[in-house]
Amino acid sequence: MTEAIRLLFLSKGLRLLVLHALILTFQPAVSEPKILVNSNVSLENLDSAYLNQIFAVQVRKWPSGQAIQIFTLPSSNNLHREFVIERLRIQPHQLDRIWNRMLFTGTGKPPTVVNSEDDMLKMIQSNSGAIGYVSSDYPADGVKLLEEVQP
Repeated sequence: MTEAIRLLFLSKGLRLLVLHALILTFQPAVSEPKILVNSNVSLENLDSAYLNQIFAVQVRKWPSGQAIQIFTLPSSNNLHREFVIERLRIQPHQLDRIWNRMLFTGTGKPPTVVNSEDDMLKMIQSNSGAIGYVSSDYPADGVKLLEEVQP
């Protein structure tokens, strides 16, 4: 291989490497939805298993004895899908099945569905014991942000 061809291959390889690095640098970071609770909830963090139990309506009271009020976005909402997949680590249809089973067997009622993040924040602010979620960049004034810890 001549020196000129070798340099051409090296420069193309270097350009591809730099281009690949630039693409990776400018890809948007995926961040998980924030978990919010009413400011009266005395919890600061929770593990993923406890979070799953709350949204599956297996746990109905906070450790303080206060009733949990769950708020969600519609199942077709992209943020809801992201929350269920990223935070609860299940598929949205699995969570819907849990809620439907409770409703049809009379063992409980599914969470309250709100139409937007604005409505979600208002409901969490105004309902003692409330829990819900918003996107990571949504301002969460007047509520408590829960940190999820691994068990």
